[in-house]
Amino acid sequence: MPRIKGGEVMRVQFRFKISELPIGYRLGILSIIKEMVRNGSNEYYQEIFEDKKSSPKPFAYSIYIQNISLYDQIITGDELVVIVSSSSYEFMMNLLNGSRKKQEYKYKNYTFLLISKRMLPTYHITHNCVTFQTKSPILIESKNKKPVLSTDPNFEEEFQYISSLLIKELYHRQPFEPIQILQTSMKKQVIKEFLHQESDKPLYLTTNKGLIQLKGNPQDLQVIYDNGVSFRRSLGLGLLDVVEEVTGS
Repeated sequence: MPRIKGGEVMRVQFRFKISELPIGYRLGILSIIKEMVRNGSNEYYQEIFEDKKSSPKPFAYSIYIQNISLYDQIITGDELVVIVSSSSYEFMMNLLNGSRKKQEYKYKNYTFLLISKRMLPTYHITHNCVTFQTKSPILIESKNKKPVLSTDPNFEEEFQYISSLLIKELYHRQPFEPIQILQTSMKKQVIKEFLHQESDKPLYLTTNKGLIQLKGNPQDLQVIYDNGVSFRRSLGLGLLDVVEEVTGS
């Protein structure tokens, strides 16, 4: 899969004017991203979202709502900020090209008006010990689909599993070395989402947000920085920022 070369932009920030959103809005944000990609290249859209529907996607994103308020099942705010990250040059170019085709996006009865986009610089990891801050929470689940918190004894094992799966699917290789969790300072965050439009039964996702310090090969750590690390990344989970990197012992 093509990569954006060191020093080039691999993250983009979109700002949307909004008035209100449903409390389960993540599918709406995903639909906007997919529409942008499709407007950039229908062929590429078909490849990653239809032909490889069940495969991990080469992107992650975070969501921030300015002046947010909650009224029953409705969220109000002034602006919606979405940051999209990817190691795939093809994905990013189709996303950016497609975003130029239109400004107004719809999800159900809600309107998103694209008012600006801004390129964000890449961060190139060179050390084997990195402290990350979650820009969007991390969802880790066990093999029986139970949520795993950072305080659980099997958190590192399950984190290694999803990290290895991501590297294998996107780069067709195993991690160069196991990714170790040195320490965490994370809190539980429960997210409510509606994943099926025909059903009014919500799904609750128990996630982790905060700081996580990892030790591993810098190239492996770069993969999870570029593409996020989490189950259900397409719902805006697992995007990380680098806080500090050092050389571990």
